[in-house]
Amino acid sequence: MLQDGKAIPPDTMSASLAVRILRAAVAEGGDKREILSAVGLDESRLRNPLSRISWPVALRFFKILQTHLHDPAVHLRLGDKSVTQSFSDIGYATRLETDLASIIKANIQLQPLRQNMVRTTFQSTGQPPYFLWEYSPDVVQEYATFVEFSVASFARLSRQVLDEAPLLRSLHFQHQPQFDLAVYESTFGCPVQFGMSQTRLEIAGRQVFRPSPFANQALFDAASGRYEFPAKWMMEGKTHLAFSYFYLTSELDKSPPTLDRMAASFGLSERTLRRKLVDEGLSFRDLLDRVRQDMCRLYFMEDSRSLGEIALLLGYSDLSAFTRAYKKWTGKPPSRRTLPDEGI
Repeated sequence: MLQDGKAIPPDTMSASLAVRILRAAVAEGGDKREILSAVGLDESRLRNPLSRISWPVALRFFKILQTHLHDPAVHLRLGDKSVTQSFSDIGYATRLETDLASIIKANIQLQPLRQNMVRTTFQSTGQPPYFLWEYSPDVVQEYATFVEFSVASFARLSRQVLDEAPLLRSLHFQHQPQFDLAVYESTFGCPVQFGMSQTRLEIAGRQVFRPSPFANQALFDAASGRYEFPAKWMMEGKTHLAFSYFYLTSELDKSPPTLDRMAASFGLSERTLRRKLVDEGLSFRDLLDRVRQDMCRLYFMEDSRSLGEIALLLGYSDLSAFTRAYKKWTGKPPSRRTLPDEGI
């Protein structure tokens, strides 16, 4: 929750969330470069997982997406489709919790990292269980699109985790509708009302407490424990190592990780960042190797992906490049599924 010793700026959205939304928009037929150019966002800024986007830019982002994709309701689909796909995405490990209620609560705990424009709470003991969205009454209509996106994002957790449509009872929005009511009811599958005193979503209790098929305590602990090293580095003042660890974790599955690209996202020269990393104890190559080994261990524990997919998720161009690296780590080919040793 800290950046350079300062609290995350209020009313902002993370670059990581913007990347997820953008990825879903491209899957809908959008052109990434055109969208970023229209919004006025620099791609190198989005590559920094610690970067934040101000609320006016975030709202402009959604408006551009509606125009670009010729659909004023596209944010509802993007909320349903902008899912976490790998351990590079913050929140992916939450599916390893025991049931949907626990997964929802874990995602709400992460919400300030993703965005702090609105605050979501969840009452699992409600009859039925319900979500509440809280934000200033001064921005109710202005935030309408963003709030609808957020509601759709939480509603789709049941589809992502349980592989079934959300069993929603009712949905109340504080703002006025932005398009035909039938679009909302078709999206959420429940009665939707506007101009209400709260933004509130009710969900069936029998679905909330349904076990997650991905529940795995050992893997959840490993995914959480992976951040012990960067947290320790942060406490020791080795901020460039810590920030670079987070950057590489987020970037591995999106494009080839390079020092110059990482330096640009931090607003530093390649030479300066290289020197600072070495001064703090690891070269760029050694740090990248550590991140890849940490991530590799998680994917092997997950045991649901092919070696070719794991290679791509770790940022290797092909399986042979991953095989060479893995043999260097362990002395054995990855087909043996021997976990890399802790650390490097």
